[in-house]
Amino acid sequence: MRRRRPDDGTAPIEFIVGTTVLLLPLLFLIVSLAQVQAGLYAAQSSAIDAARTAARHPADAQATAQTIAQLHFADHDLEDAEWDIDLHCARSCTMAGAPVTATVTARIPIPGIPAILGETRIPLMVVQSSHTDLIAPVVP
Repeated sequence: MRRRRPDDGTAPIEFIVGTTVLLLPLLFLIVSLAQVQAGLYAAQSSAIDAARTAARHPADAQATAQTIAQLHFADHDLEDAEWDIDLHCARSCTMAGAPVTATVTARIPIPGIPAILGETRIPLMVVQSSHTDLIAPVVP
């Protein structure tokens, strides 16, 4: 007859505890990084489109850039994100060939933490992207 050792049968318990302790934080990290990456994509797309809009139609560029950014952030499922768009012309914004730079600064909420810290202290990751385009000449 085989003697039982005191640790016989503990492997399933160790596996369950080990899996919980290791995989749940890893899953949270993957989801958080995916959220930040989506924010980076939305900020970059918004900066490119805002600079192009300002280069082609400088008169209503800020309002159009805000609308475009809202669409990009909604496409990436980031309706809770806050963003600022800064349009800056190196020279006159109406002179053909002058560079216009759009800088988007976005604050991306990290999912899962508000339930722990409360709704007033939501942790954010700040991402920034910029793009420069040249103002198009006016064609008569």
